[in-house]
Amino acid sequence: MNVQPKALIFDCDGTLLLTADLHFKAIGAALAAQGASISYDWYVGQSGLSRGDLFQRVAQHHDGPLDLPRLSQDSIDATLRLAHDARPNPSVAALAVRLSGKLPLAVATNSERAIVSAFLEATGLRKHFDAVVAREDAAKPKPAPDLFLRAAHRLGVAPESCLILEDSAEGLAAARDAGMEAVDVRNDTALATLSARLCSVYPADVARPIDQH
Repeated sequence: MNVQPKALIFDCDGTLLLTADLHFKAIGAALAAQGASISYDWYVGQSGLSRGDLFQRVAQHHDGPLDLPRLSQDSIDATLRLAHDARPNPSVAALAVRLSGKLPLAVATNSERAIVSAFLEATGLRKHFDAVVAREDAAKPKPAPDLFLRAAHRLGVAPESCLILEDSAEGLAAARDAGMEAVDVRNDTALATLSARLCSVYPADVARPIDQH
């Protein structure tokens, strides 16, 4: 993006927050109740999928039927019980805190509203975002562009003026199809370059520490 973005939209899991272990524990418990299991490496390889798409893939590799609606609800319930274990991704969360009140900021996630709300409250980050768009807010999850387009609409900013921060192939594809530039936060150099550029334009007022809980 050759010009400064007019808004930033953050993915939640794996981007703004570090929640892979938490989700794996919750999903594993729900699967175990139905006699199924997945490995951590396999789970990480599905990063970016919605809950429904993830369980569809599990079902394809599991011998015997799975009650997918029950799996979904059980895993959501288990995740909410573990919400206090959510942790900020330090460099990404620091950028959000730094830009809070200076640029419109949103979270757009494949996670359900109850989960993202619980995570943001647990980490103390909710107050920094002008909008939170969850799975229920769009017809299709990422890699469809719907969630990002809805976030841009809620912020009142044209899609092409928004910048996305993501950590998955699905999320990056969604940003591309929404007509938005994206930064892959797994690329430390790209993230550091973006942070330096934005922080030079929007200097800090007073240093505000991130609540690590």
